[in-house]
Amino acid sequence: MSTPVTAPDLRVSLGTGLTLPTPVVAASGGFGYGDEVADLADIALLGGLITPTLTILPRAGNPMPRTAETTAGLLHSLGMPNPGLSRFVSDHIPRLLALPCPVIVSIYGETTEEWKMLAESLDSANVAALEMNLSVLSVAGEAEILAGIDSAVRAVRSVTLGPVIVKLPTANVEIGAAARAAEAAGADAIAVSQGFPGVAVRMSSRRFRLPGVAGEVSGPCIKPMALYQVWRVAQVVQCPILASGGIMTGEDALEFLVAGASAVAVGIASSIHPTAIARITAEIAEYLATHNLASTAELTAP
Repeated sequence: MSTPVTAPDLRVSLGTGLTLPTPVVAASGGFGYGDEVADLADIALLGGLITPTLTILPRAGNPMPRTAETTAGLLHSLGMPNPGLSRFVSDHIPRLLALPCPVIVSIYGETTEEWKMLAESLDSANVAALEMNLSVLSVAGEAEILAGIDSAVRAVRSVTLGPVIVKLPTANVEIGAAARAAEAAGADAIAVSQGFPGVAVRMSSRRFRLPGVAGEVSGPCIKPMALYQVWRVAQVVQCPILASGGIMTGEDALEFLVAGASAVAVGIASSIHPTAIARITAEIAEYLATHNLASTAELTAP
């Protein structure tokens, strides 16, 4: 008879050098830089925190409005607002490194040299990992996307030995091919999925709701598509997967872990309830204990 599991081990690995205390992290931008929500949620209960995407130069972001409600989701086009590399290193890094959870910095470079500059500057900052935001590549064709993944990941890999998570685009490329390209170029982990492309119309004015017309759809409505992408990526790569896409409950998160993910990132749910990650983590632990599973690694479907 097997020994009952009373306290499942929630630790997960996202590649060499990156072990998270729990499998549930705050998605990029969801918790800002941590201090914005410190009085609303216990940061120590996060498996990790992914920062808003950082670029070399400061960005104000796209014109307002940047969001529009959709059925069971949110259409957004933020434009990567951030303070730029120099101010991020001087003002935000000290506070981020004082947080009681691993900090993963999301980065985006427009050129190979920008990717290298970002990675080199943050390599010495001792953050837990880098997440490469490759969502912008979705506007290209598949051949260009695959070439862009390869060159960007190789550029970052050439200047850092730290863990590198590659967040793949969702459109205009077969997600399995994109994952293989990222792994071959040196990714330690693959992140899927980004929001899916979408538009919204305001009938009172017969105009598109967002100034730039197109945005990304996130929230519960994309979960089946995101689950497919996680399952598909798990078929073709050996590296760990960080999954996201409409995770609102512990059961949602567990579905992604069964589909092949090692960890999950929660975004929209945290915007609605800042304590959502703590609740989702507790629900995962309860499921594991109830089913006598020692860790989340035992969840993966055969």
